[in-house]
Amino acid sequence: MADMLVVRSREGQAYRLGNALFKVGGSQTGGRFDFMVMDVEHRSGPPLHVHEAQDDTFYVLSGVLTLQAGDEVLEIGPGDFATVPPGVAHTFDNLDAAQGPVRVVNIMTPGGYDELFKEWESVTANPLAEEVVAIYARHGARPVGPPLRDHLDNSAG
Repeated sequence: MADMLVVRSREGQAYRLGNALFKVGGSQTGGRFDFMVMDVEHRSGPPLHVHEAQDDTFYVLSGVLTLQAGDEVLEIGPGDFATVPPGVAHTFDNLDAAQGPVRVVNIMTPGGYDELFKEWESVTANPLAEEVVAIYARHGARPVGPPLRDHLDNSAG
């Protein structure tokens, strides 16, 4: 097993930020990819953001995930796959309170985005907007808008 990495079902690294269990991060894969499993709770998705160099890929295991890429908003369900290339603003969320958490596999290529989650562990509650932007920037990303739930709330009114 010297050339193989095995992470058992209950193993991985969870962080305070988000709802992902990193099965492996870039530091364990030579920077090739991050692989995480997420349980996306109702209205818990991230802000609209852009990755400079990473493809952000989603595979839904259960539930319906609402995904925004650019101006397009669509729902993806069990067995559906979507990938967002670098430079495209995107976000995702669970907008159906009745369904419970949406279970999703998320792969980032190249890897290393787990370092943002590690850094976030030392951030105090309610960081300044400038701090958030600086953390994202150090990890090749930038927030560019509100979470999907806020965008949809504003467009409905």
